[in-house]
Amino acid sequence: MPTDLAALYALPQAATEEFNDLEAEFEAASSEIETIARDFWFIARAYGFTDADAEELIATREW
Repeated sequence: MPTDLAALYALPQAATEEFNDLEAEFEAASSEIETIARDFWFIARAYGFTDADAEELIATREW
């Protein structure tokens, strides 16, 4: 578990890079990749990172 915001941001940013590669598959399945952004923010808050910036969590996104 990350202990500070910098460590927290590294986790979803790496995962976001993986989601970037799946964008076409999300679209083909009529799914919205944007829900991932909300999920990361919700998870960060659930783990006590109430000051996490939603945009910073997904800063590596290409969508």
